Amino acid sequence: MNRQGGLCGGVSVPFSPLSKAVAQRQGRCAPARQRIVRCSETANPQSSNLKKPAEFKRGLIVPQELLRTGTSCLESHKEHTLYTLRFSTGFGRGCGLTTPGAGVQICLVGQDGQAMLHRISPINDPVEAEQDAMAICKVLDKAAGVDCKFVLQAAANSRARSAAPKQRFQEGAVDEVSILGPELGPIASLMIAPEEGSWRVDEVTVWSSRTKHTDRFVCREALGYNGVSAGFLAPVPADAVVYGSGESAVILSREQAAMLHAAGMLDYCALKDRILVTTAALVAAGSSLCYSLGGWPATEPFLAGGAVGLAYQSMLQANVDALPGSSTYSTRPMLPGPAQTLQRIMGSGTVRLMAVAGLSLAAVWGLKASSGSTDDTLTLQQILEVRQVLTGLMGFMMYKLALVGCSAVPSPPHQRATEEERLI
Repeated sequence: MNRQGGLCGGVSVPFSPLSKAVAQRQGRCAPARQRIVRCSETANPQSSNLKKPAEFKRGLIVPQELLRTGTSCLESHKEHTLYTLRFSTGFGRGCGLTTPGAGVQICLVGQDGQAMLHRISPINDPVEAEQDAMAICKVLDKAAGVDCKFVLQAAANSRARSAAPKQRFQEGAVDEVSILGPELGPIASLMIAPEEGSWRVDEVTVWSSRTKHTDRFVCREALGYNGVSAGFLAPVPADAVVYGSGESAVILSREQAAMLHAAGMLDYCALKDRILVTTAALVAAGSSLCYSLGGWPATEPFLAGGAVGLAYQSMLQANVDALPGSSTYSTRPMLPGPAQTLQRIMGSGTVRLMAVAGLSLAAVWGLKASSGSTDDTLTLQQILEVRQVLTGLMGFMMYKLALVGCSAVPSPPHQRATEEERLI
């Protein structure tokens, strides 16, 4: 990290990736790391109208005036509030903050261009958090909307459970941080970046204790090293469903998402039926071909393998159906208790392997019984012939051929047009 400092109102401050980005977009000096100093208009004599918010990238408002955070913000005449920030880190490998000692810097920008920049420590220390809560509650008034009794009790309970510091911003973690700052109103844009390394943040929510308003920001991109240096995000509705990330992200309402989910489930059910029917048709066609080439003895292995493959495909589908889905958008009725338990058992991988082994043994016994020979050694040699084994394996793999073929065929054009009309 670059430790070179800049001067802002006579105060020496270190640079960071986000403070550099803010300074570049403002055309003035970088803010402090822990506490933000307010830059005077003389810091940039060429700025003619600093009070007017600027726009950058899809109409996002950039910082025009940085305000103090922490207890120092109480010196200003602006109303103060307690912001609760929730950071959701991605679940994939490498999504966590790669540099343990690096923090995360976040800049909240209001509609009028006023902003606050704050550094989030990478360590969650329950003892320090309790001390901060006590300091905040000493200076907050009732208008800030904070229940200090609840806040102090929660901090004490957290310290009692575990006083050991924990690392923030790890894979799949949801971290909550409370900071005292000026009330900015609805957040117009948010800038976020790790100080060092890389970090993938999925979502950030900002809640104000004074207004009880929640702003939601969706990132889902790697920030820092091997990614964009900082995320510049626009708020999305709290109940919206976001597909994708970045400029290509699509924001849908819950009604649109529910319709899209229902259309997808209909397509999935149709695909399941198509795969089963195609598997049965391929097994029937292959059995007919084997019968025409070698009669019934050549047909039995292929037919037995095809039956096992069809049963295996049905169990795979049952396993997918038993997976937990989104109850918010699910239009599929819930099965009763015994039926749901049976579906989960039939979809188990162990049960599938046992079923395949059992059906294979049954096919072997059927071939042995139809051979008409009482000599066990001779019958076993007949069963284990390479030709019969390969024929049975070909019959079993018909389910895989049907799966690949049906998945590769695109949806009919009229069906895709109908789905698009539903979302308009």
